Amino acid sequence: MRARSCPGHPANPNGRALSALASRPPARARAAFIVLLVACLSAAAPALAQAPRPARLLVTIVDQTGAVIPEATVGVVGLDDATKKASIAPAKTSDKGIATFAGLTPGRYSIHGEFPGFELGLLTDVRLRAGDNKHVLVMPLKKLTEEVTVGRDPQAAAADRAGTFGTALTREQVEALSDDPDEMRRQLLDMAGPGAAIRVDSFEGQQLPPKAQIKAVHITRDMFAAENHMAGGMFIDIITQPGVGPLRGSGRFGFYDSAMEGRNPLIPKKGPAQSRSFGMTLGGSLLKEKSSFSISINGSSSYRTPNLYAATLAGPRAENLNLRTPSENVSVSGLFDYAITKDQTLRLSFNRFGYSSDNVGVGAYDLAERAYSTDNSNWSIRVQEAGPIGRRFFINTRLALTWSDSASQSSTEAPTIVANDAFTSGGGQRAGETHNRGFTLQSDLDYVRGIHSWRTGVQFVGGRYRTDSSSNYLGTYTFESLDAFEAGRPRTYTRRIGDPEISYYSLMGAFYIQDDVRVHKNLTLSPGVRFEAQTHLKDVMNVGPRLGITWAPFRSGKTTIRSSWGIFYDWLSSGTYEQTLRVDGRHQQELIIANPTYPDPGSTGVIPPLNKYLLGDDLRMAENMRTSVGLEQQFGKMLRIGGTYSHVRAEGLLVGRNLNAPIDGVRPDPAFANMIETNSDGKLRMQSLSVNASLNLSPQPMGPGGNMSGPRFHWNRGLGMNLSATFTKAENNTDGAFSVPASGSLATEWGPSAGYFGGGGGMMIMMDGMMFGSFSSMSDIRRSLYLMASSAALKNFNLSVYLTASSGSPYTIMTGRDDNGDLIFNDRPQG
Repeated sequence: MRARSCPGHPANPNGRALSALASRPPARARAAFIVLLVACLSAAAPALAQAPRPARLLVTIVDQTGAVIPEATVGVVGLDDATKKASIAPAKTSDKGIATFAGLTPGRYSIHGEFPGFELGLLTDVRLRAGDNKHVLVMPLKKLTEEVTVGRDPQAAAADRAGTFGTALTREQVEALSDDPDEMRRQLLDMAGPGAAIRVDSFEGQQLPPKAQIKAVHITRDMFAAENHMAGGMFIDIITQPGVGPLRGSGRFGFYDSAMEGRNPLIPKKGPAQSRSFGMTLGGSLLKEKSSFSISINGSSSYRTPNLYAATLAGPRAENLNLRTPSENVSVSGLFDYAITKDQTLRLSFNRFGYSSDNVGVGAYDLAERAYSTDNSNWSIRVQEAGPIGRRFFINTRLALTWSDSASQSSTEAPTIVANDAFTSGGGQRAGETHNRGFTLQSDLDYVRGIHSWRTGVQFVGGRYRTDSSSNYLGTYTFESLDAFEAGRPRTYTRRIGDPEISYYSLMGAFYIQDDVRVHKNLTLSPGVRFEAQTHLKDVMNVGPRLGITWAPFRSGKTTIRSSWGIFYDWLSSGTYEQTLRVDGRHQQELIIANPTYPDPGSTGVIPPLNKYLLGDDLRMAENMRTSVGLEQQFGKMLRIGGTYSHVRAEGLLVGRNLNAPIDGVRPDPAFANMIETNSDGKLRMQSLSVNASLNLSPQPMGPGGNMSGPRFHWNRGLGMNLSATFTKAENNTDGAFSVPASGSLATEWGPSAGYFGGGGGMMIMMDGMMFGSFSSMSDIRRSLYLMASSAALKNFNLSVYLTASSGSPYTIMTGRDDNGDLIFNDRPQG
């Protein structure tokens, strides 16, 4: 018998043992054969059961917006016995944000990513199978500073549309902001320039958070992305964070007195004013690496003395009134973060803000008896959930629920007397309450593949409103001059009569899609389109295409050029719609009597012709076409300068048309007085140049508490400066939704713009404290300058200096007379 050798057996490499056994008795031979066969099979088992097919891992690194991060470092570490033994070298992501690892043993691994300026990304337990395995690792920004692009290919970073044309406030500059929310809002808007909109954690139009909860403030310019409704092209993004680490708290107290301010040159003596404020914050981790919270309580109590500039029968008066206008506010806000899974994060926040004021409405021409009081309460709850879905998708959904209640009451109940350019006396005529309930829902879905970074999403803003507030319910006499008042000859008597209670709802919606295409590492193309519609308007075909190009021409990445074009639409203001409901001839009537008797207008039992306000049948959303070109240049590591030129052409702005204007003194419809219809015939044209500079002389970025360490004095610690200057020319032919051209023709109404009236009436769209629109973004303020400098040279002491300057706002000269007999006092001098 012949047998093959067993070459894999260590004791018999040549296979001769089986030949020797062949001469033995058959039983023994069979037994030996079986034993050796088993041994051969055991020895050959590793060769027969070949090593499994290796795994290949592809990791795509993206930020929280879904944009890929080239040049990020990715590491892979084995977790089980089969994978721990191998030492895997880290890899860098390509220009498409992908890192590749080949030849891995299938099993369990952890994946981590690093990039300067971003939080550490981590996938704690990933099972790799034979073949290709694709995963997406999200790395959110650690903090928005000018240094976030260090370590990345500078030319690729400069061409990143999301990371250029922006200014980040340092920790010292954030700490230097006012603790008062209204003052903080004004400071940020002054810093950003005209037309900026504020977003808090991606929510637009929200109450500002307490300063202790602010993690970072970033001003972005030239934002024409389809996800944005606002046409200003400029956003102030405020990023908040709950407490981090062990439980800790802080408190503050502020005091201000009029001794610290100068005297008004028109008043011989300045009046008293004072303000006291306080704040407390508590926060920290609830579950380590799982959830954290922060809660803040802030408040202030203040008063001022109104200044009066009036001409009365007793002579001119320029003085401080012996009257204080006190105001108080208290806010409570909280943040809560919870990691639902290793990738999905839930954030909850709430805010309650209440304020009250007394003796409002006094000063300038208004005498002390015009005072009234207000009481307001605003609540909001915000929910945000964000995280990756699968390997290539990222979702960010946020919902805000808001409700507000307000009431007002006059100090004196009496008719109002207006002597044009002289004084206003009588009661404030404010009464009633307003109750608003609203919501905002927005969801973005990002998809990253290759050179494309897609984003699609929806946005809904809606609310329900109920009010019985009323004004001018006792009537107003209007005199053309002080002499006319002395003679007892009023020109008109107006009064609103009827039921002031009205209720209505409003809903606005949008759908958008956009793509950031990395055509080359130094060139990004960003096309997109946005579709918008709303209730109360028949026009639903509001399609706004957008296009942006970002180019970094040099390898150094210190120069970025951006060009953008887009069409934006403005939603109809709730205030405009409310006016057409309130004075529609049924709910309330606005009676007007020409040349009435005084002090009793007379009562004949016959209601005279009434005013009426209505929406035009062909009313549409205002359309705003914008084009911009910008340049940003980095000089070394300390100085960055940028400039943006913008051209705006707007059509469909709201303007009033008197359908019942008198012709030769006779009304076409004698049953009504003025019938004011708002229509979309208004236009605007604007050019602006914005220049901004950021200088950082600090030796290194400082985080919270950074001024608590180091030498007692260091000349450039925390030393920095931000400067912005804007040069603007804006002209329009409208003053608001129900403003009728003084000459009767829009052709003669062109002049310096006092604001943008796309939504109507110069009013922002109000959603229970949420503001949408661009009320003051297009005023013809020719020059404005903002400068902020900060220093922490002295240990435990921060110093900040602000400088704000601007040219005067546009104004209109009126005669105070009704020369054309339409009983609307907007007549201007000839020429």
